[in-house]
Amino acid sequence: MKKIMSLMVLVLFLISLMPIGFAQWGVKKTQVLTTDTAVRTQEQIQEYRGESVETIVIAPATQADKETIRARFEERREANIEKLRQLDPEKLRRIQALNSVAIDKIAGLSKEKQEKIAVLNKEKLRRIVSLDKAKLEKIAGLDKQKIEKIASLSRAKQKELAGLDKADIQKRLEKIKVKTVKTATELKKRVLSRQRIEVAKNNFIKAKNRYEQAKGEYQGARQRYLAAKEAGDEEAVLEHAKEVLLKSAESIIGHLEKIKSKIEENENIDEEKATDLIARIDSQISEIEDVKAKIEAAETKEEIREAAKELKNKWNGVKYKAQEFAETVVNARVQGVVNQGLVLEKKLDHALAKMEEKGIEVDVGTELEEFSSLIADAKEKFKQVQEKLEQAREAVDKETTQSLVKEAKALIDESRESLRTAHEKLKEILTKIREAGQELEIDETAEVEVEEEEDEEESEEEDEE
Repeated sequence: MKKIMSLMVLVLFLISLMPIGFAQWGVKKTQVLTTDTAVRTQEQIQEYRGESVETIVIAPATQADKETIRARFEERREANIEKLRQLDPEKLRRIQALNSVAIDKIAGLSKEKQEKIAVLNKEKLRRIVSLDKAKLEKIAGLDKQKIEKIASLSRAKQKELAGLDKADIQKRLEKIKVKTVKTATELKKRVLSRQRIEVAKNNFIKAKNRYEQAKGEYQGARQRYLAAKEAGDEEAVLEHAKEVLLKSAESIIGHLEKIKSKIEENENIDEEKATDLIARIDSQISEIEDVKAKIEAAETKEEIREAAKELKNKWNGVKYKAQEFAETVVNARVQGVVNQGLVLEKKLDHALAKMEEKGIEVDVGTELEEFSSLIADAKEKFKQVQEKLEQAREAVDKETTQSLVKEAKALIDESRESLRTAHEKLKEILTKIREAGQELEIDETAEVEVEEEEDEEESEEEDEE
């Protein structure tokens, strides 16, 4: 039996992944269309016919005006369908399920191009006809294999490719891999066992407790050190100075262990990178442990002073690298939400295509296109963050590392903002569907195709082979 989840469940799941607050649901008055009762304003009809649109203030349409508009609207729809009668009945049926604007675009193509577009399944068909007429004309002029691949991509990626010339479209398509999935979990970089994730989570709790305890004890040790210094008690000064340094070292170790445990449980960091990051963190922890041992062994003021200097230098070298590790974890979390968005766009197409088959037409094309664009923007920012963090990982001086991490953090914030806005678009889509008296159902078992664009380095390696 197929499992069905409502869009609300997916929206809430999206929220649960994001460490940012979303505004309360807002309801916007929108126009809802059905195949039986669709009535367009004069401005919409102009846009529908491909004419230039000039926004003007007009008096409310009378019932007679509405009837006239509706009649013209249906007349043009029927005329367009008549142009497509030469198509195979099954292909024609899929096209008839589309909205009138989409049918108009297809009817405007040559018969050869109509045939190539009509072979697409209902989800791909409704997605590719969201392109404007000029872009659809260009894509329809490609061979069937390329059209099929482009139709499987997100709206944002289709729009981007359609803006290129044919040679560049070919080059870009070669770098894009299409993967069939049921859920976003299949896009994870690695799959960890539940036990392994639980161990990592428990390690995080322990590390957090160690860090908080060390911070608290540091404050007490520092007060005792200052009191001993004021009292002129040299023996107590020595004792409490060691205590201050030990608690500082323990808080640094706790901080690093927190980051390490987050890397260990994150499935959007591939195994090779996770192993490398953990090894680097373990090396840093080992260096702090060595300094800690020197602090414990110190017996004179000079030895304590030397240990304090070494601990300070180690921390100055560690803290910016630790920030890079931490931002890597945050960026991997963002990638998880981006993957959700990529899959959700295709799931929405699947659900909306089914609604159209039932004669239910809800005008959410603009919102879907904006949603796709926002997810694509977040994905692009994610890739830029990866590059910045990789450069920071290889940087040898503190200033360069600090600058790159700062740039990466700003990009992560921009990516999160795109995802926040994408969430708002989801709410608008859901509102429109509810105003149509419908409840959108997402088939959790339905397979969808999502694109994975190769890195330039990977492409170059394959070319050399």
